Amino acid sequence: MSDFKYKHGLSIMRAQPFHIGHHRIVEKMLKECELVTIVLGSIQEHGTERNPLNYTTRKKMIQNLYRHSPDYPRLKIIGLFDINNPAEWAEYVMDFMLESFPDLPKPDVYYAGSNYDAHWFRHAFTQIELIDRTAQDFPFVTGTMVRDMIKFGDVRWKNFINPENYKLIEESFFNKKAVI
Repeated sequence: MSDFKYKHGLSIMRAQPFHIGHHRIVEKMLKECELVTIVLGSIQEHGTERNPLNYTTRKKMIQNLYRHSPDYPRLKIIGLFDINNPAEWAEYVMDFMLESFPDLPKPDVYYAGSNYDAHWFRHAFTQIELIDRTAQDFPFVTGTMVRDMIKFGDVRWKNFINPENYKLIEESFFNKKAVI
């Protein structure tokens, strides 16, 4: 019998950039799921205001936090192109997971940072875990908010990014490798 609540958890995020809210989701997943898959979406787009970072940079931000953790072998980080078809998004993601990773069990729980993020998967999962971004015990954060802080030179962006990723953020945003 497993010590985990779920066999395989799935979460989709753009992580532009990977902030403390995303970190909170991954932490809960690692606590509750035997296997954890993070799908980084919109990998076809980078260098734009909404999606400044490429897939490799976003994946590295997550790896920076977990690569030395004993939980790292249970964590899979993959990228996926966006189809820009909300009605078929959940089916597209699940088909991709099953076809690309046939040796992994089908995800049995979806983790989301908001009701909006969760609603795309309500028909695909019987279990959805919502990690409330408006909880009183946790600072409200969005990727747009962090990107705007970086864009306008507001050093408070560091309050929302793990220190392990400061250098990567500074290289990506301040050396003009990313457009914001």
